[in-house]
This record gives sequence, C-alpha cells and structure tokens, in this order.
Amino acid sequence: VLADFQLTQAKLAEMATGIDSSALLTYRAAWQRDQGGKVTKEAAMAKLFACNTYRDTTAMAQQLFGGVGFTLDYDIQLFFRRAKALQLSWNDTARLEELVAQAVLDTPAA
Repeated sequence: VLADFQLTQAKLAEMATGIDSSALLTYRAAWQRDQGGKVTKEAAMAKLFACNTYRDTTAMAQQLFGGVGFTLDYDIQLFFRRAKALQLSWNDTARLEELVAQAVLDTPAA
C-alpha cells in the first residue's frame, strides 16, 4: 500500500495541514468581514496561502501518481493547471505579498 511509506505519509500530512490552514485563514477573513472589519490583509493572506497550498498539493499529488499524473487520463493534471491559473488571477502572488507586507508595516497601499 502506498500509504505505508513514511515519506508518503509525511507528504499527505503536510498537504492536509495546508488545506486545513487555508480553510481557517479563509474563515477568519470571512468572519472579520461579517463583523464589519477591514479585511485587506486577511483576504490577501487567505488567497495567497490557499493558492500556494492548492498548487503545492496538486503538484505533490502528481508526484504521488507518478508518470500517469501528467497524462490526460487522470484529472490531477487538470487540478494542477487550475491551481496555477487561480494563483495568477485576481492579484498574483507578488501583489498579495505586497498587500500583506503593507498591512503588517502599516503603510498605505500603492
């Protein structure tokens, strides 16, 4: 069984932790918005972390699938391409990092 390998277990645990963390950041941003607060930093952090996690998780899943993970026969290649497209849309990684840094440093947005 594939999950009997220690490295595979560690990668699966890392992916699950990233997914749960992404959800928590997203819920926090949604809660803060619901409370009427400003969510520039929280929304940027949630999207940045979720998109990176999505990309990293699908990339690792492709590796776990082996060579067939890159073929059109399996949907994992579709999810990987979607992850990368989402990462580049609605503010890319560099812009999201800039928004978070500006919020942390308390400087006006450019």
